[in-house]
Amino acid sequence: MIYAYGQHDIAVTGRGVLDAQADDAHWWPWKGSGKYGWEPGMPNEYADWATLQRWGAEGVPVAERVLGAGHCLRPSFVQPHSCENVLIEGVTLRNSAFWNIHPVLSRNVTVRDVRVECEGPNSDGCDPDSCEDVTIERVVFAVHDDCIAVKSGRDEDGWRVGVPSRRIRIRDCVHLSGGAAVAIGSEMSGGVHDVVARRLRLPFDPDLGEASVASVLNVKSTPTRGGYVRDVRVTDVDAPGWTYVPFEVTFQYAGGTGGDRPAEVSRLSAERWSVRGRCEYPVRVRALAAAPVDGVRLDRLTFDDTAQDMLLQSVTDLSVRRVTVNGRPQ
Repeated sequence: MIYAYGQHDIAVTGRGVLDAQADDAHWWPWKGSGKYGWEPGMPNEYADWATLQRWGAEGVPVAERVLGAGHCLRPSFVQPHSCENVLIEGVTLRNSAFWNIHPVLSRNVTVRDVRVECEGPNSDGCDPDSCEDVTIERVVFAVHDDCIAVKSGRDEDGWRVGVPSRRIRIRDCVHLSGGAAVAIGSEMSGGVHDVVARRLRLPFDPDLGEASVASVLNVKSTPTRGGYVRDVRVTDVDAPGWTYVPFEVTFQYAGGTGGDRPAEVSRLSAERWSVRGRCEYPVRVRALAAAPVDGVRLDRLTFDDTAQDMLLQSVTDLSVRRVTVNGRPQ
C-alpha cells in the first residue's frame, strides 16, 4: 500500500496513524478462515497461492507472474523494494491486510519508535527480506503473527536470487502479542546471518490476563527450503508472562517433514533470559540427523514454570551454562 522501488534516501515519519482498514469484512476473509470473516462460497486466496508456488517451481519469468483484478492476494502495508537508506520512524500502523513493514532487497533500513497494531492473519510486524544493515529499535508490537521475522526468499526463488539477510540489529523492543518476538524464516532460502537482538521485553498484559507471545526466538524451516541460518544472538530478555516455547528451532514448520534440502543452522546464542511465566518447553530443538544444529550456546537463562524439560534432537557443539528450569540447574 505504501511502496517504493529502486529509490534512496526515503522516509515515512511523523506521529500519525496509518490505517489500512482491513477487518473481517475487508481483506482478511481472503485468508479463507472463519476466524477472519470467511464463509463457504466466499472467495479465498488458496488457488492464487498455489499458482504462485507453481510459477516459482517452474521458473516462470517474474514479469509474467501477474495476478490482478479477480484474484485474492493481500498486499503488504509498507514495502521498500531494492532501496537504500530508508527510515520509518514515529508512526503507528494499524489493521494491515498482510505483513506490515516488509523491506525487500534493501540496504541501510532503520525502523525506529514505531507501533504496530494488527490482529489479522499473517500480520507480521517487521520482516526484513534479503536485506542488509537493518536496525529495528524501540518498536512496540501488538500483532497476531511474528513480531519480527527475518527472511530471504522462498524455495526456488530464494535460491535463484540468492541474497541473504545479514547484519540485522534489534534492540529495546516491546512485544505485547505475536507468534515470536524474533523469528528466522520460514522463508529463508537465500540465507540469514549475523542477527543480534538485545533488551527485549514481553510484558504481562493485564487486559489479556497473560502475555501472548509464543516464542522469544524461533528458527523455523522445512526440509525442502534449503538456505542457512548462522550467527544469531538474543540477549537480555524479560518475559514475565506466558510463552509456549521460548527458544525453538524446528525443521517441521507447518507440518513439513519430507524433503532432501534442509537448512544449515549454526551458531545460535541465548544469554540472560528471565522467563517467569508458564511455558511448555523452555528450549526445544527438533533438527534432523542428516542436518544437525551446530553450535548452540545457552547462558544465564532462567525458566520458572515449565511443563517439560529441554528437548534437544540432533544438536552438536552444545554449551549450557548457568541455566535453571523450575529451580533446577541444567
